[in-house]
Amino acid sequence: MTNLFRTLTALCTLLALVSCTVPAGQEPWRSILGHYHEDPGVRELLLVQCDEGSNATVFYYQKTGGTQRWKLRGKGDAFIGKNGLGKKREGDAKTPEGDFSVLTAFGILPDPGTALPWLPVTSSTFACDEEGPYYNRIIDTVATHHACRGEDMFHTAPEYNYGLALDYNAEGLWPDGSAIFFHCRGAKTWTGGCIAVDEAFLRHILTTARPGLRVIIH
Repeated sequence: MTNLFRTLTALCTLLALVSCTVPAGQEPWRSILGHYHEDPGVRELLLVQCDEGSNATVFYYQKTGGTQRWKLRGKGDAFIGKNGLGKKREGDAKTPEGDFSVLTAFGILPDPGTALPWLPVTSSTFACDEEGPYYNRIIDTVATHHACRGEDMFHTAPEYNYGLALDYNAEGLWPDGSAIFFHCRGAKTWTGGCIAVDEAFLRHILTTARPGLRVIIH
């Protein structure tokens, strides 16, 4: 009876962490919300639930006040890689699955007032996808003197009007994949491996999230 009581108590505690419905399927999302409940450095989570093909749904959770309960602050449709989940290498048009931190926020448009680190995208801002010392880095080609043949971010609008750079392949190992971003949606119904949401939704995230934001893709 004691073990049953402890099990029920633990379950009730976990359920109390969430003040709204978790995504369909519940696991692993409920476990993730419970895992980060006790982490004071994480107050916002973006849960990317990948559906069939390149379709996905993003759930934006935030801890509320002194209660430390997770509250759903936003939800929106999203697109992922053209070939779905399971990124393995550069150019496979797949989105990686996993739990990622945010290296920096960025944008062609001015900083909307985010508390996250901010990188303005200018005419010399490139996402390098070439083998070498700058692989999987956002660089300023003027500062690096690198004639980059990667993504010209300044001319990738509206997708890069706002964005978040994730720490996928943080070691920059070639050819494990590069430039995995959480960015605005464009005309295409898929991406090359990133997660794309409506610009208004991403702006909302940028203006309410704090350092420690994590992006979980499953």
